[in-house]
Amino acid sequence: MTDETELWRHNFSQLLFFVEVAQDNSSAAPNSRGVAERSVKEGLRDGVFHHLLEEHERKAIYSAHLRLIVTPVLGAVQVFLGSAMTSTQNFIEGLDKIAQLARQAKISIDSMTDGENVEQVIEEFETRYLATLAMTLSAHSTLARTLAARKSADGEYFDVGRYVFVRNPDPATVHVADLNSAMDSGVSSISIKRGMVSYDRFPPIQIMSYGQWFAYIHAIWDEWYRPRLAAAYSTRLGVDYLKNDIKSSFMGELNKIRNDVIHNKSRVKSSSSNVVLNWATDDGLIGLTTERMIHLRTMFPRSELLKPPARSPAPSSQNIPWTAEIDLIDQVKLRLTELGMTKRQQKDIGDEMLRRWLDHNPLPSGSSTCR
Repeated sequence: MTDETELWRHNFSQLLFFVEVAQDNSSAAPNSRGVAERSVKEGLRDGVFHHLLEEHERKAIYSAHLRLIVTPVLGAVQVFLGSAMTSTQNFIEGLDKIAQLARQAKISIDSMTDGENVEQVIEEFETRYLATLAMTLSAHSTLARTLAARKSADGEYFDVGRYVFVRNPDPATVHVADLNSAMDSGVSSISIKRGMVSYDRFPPIQIMSYGQWFAYIHAIWDEWYRPRLAAAYSTRLGVDYLKNDIKSSFMGELNKIRNDVIHNKSRVKSSSSNVVLNWATDDGLIGLTTERMIHLRTMFPRSELLKPPARSPAPSSQNIPWTAEIDLIDQVKLRLTELGMTKRQQKDIGDEMLRRWLDHNPLPSGSSTCR
């Protein structure tokens, strides 16, 4: 299901939820004689129907099929908001008509095919990219404001569950000094010789929030949007594209940042060859600064993704279909780290391992291998 159809399905589900609650309240108060028409209509327009009307007015619906499904419900909503609400019964009957159309719309949405065009997939991915980036950049703001407003009389321990400062520690509290340390990202100052200068530190909370964004964006790109984009290009160009045919140098560099943050303790390794996202510091760390994260807002690779993909050659390798002892695997990983081997160099291990096994267990004379 596309982001667009999923959104409208959610809108109709939320509308039905409200109607059910309104019906409950009406049956619980059968002697109610009227409706405060003006305030009720404002509440409906700004609350219950807000997302339906806003989404419809914001942009055209991509799918012509979805537009046909959505239009009758929106039309009924407009008629309802323009009608007189003379009684509670009149109010409930009007909502019932909308609910019937919303139920039918949900059934129709569930039966839709997933056909979508290239531009729609890219725009939906860009929306998800920017919306989650905005959330990431503000993720620690509530805690930061809470810390800034703390008074010494409030206590030195922070109760995580209640989000307040307390005087005595318990298993659910953390000392304010530990909180400050987890959030301290350095300092900026003015140098008469050099202008604005900064000492950057990359604290745990910053690494966590920014690192989670990289992990999330790479995951939805690789598991959700690449397959959809491959399908959309296949329909447009009449060529059967696979997920791996959809490539982006920007997303590739983003993935290397993700890999270093999650698997290399934020030390530059996979991302050492990055050109666009070359975020290495003098200390060999990934420089996850707020300024760099903000800059990402203008770096979404729209033009790159709008270029028709090229078919990739058939894969020349595959995963080994055997298991190995965990301790043995851990020893190999430890040795790889000690040797500083790159991902590309590590790919040769499987070939070397299999060749050595064949040297000890040679094929019978006259045997051949399939290619």
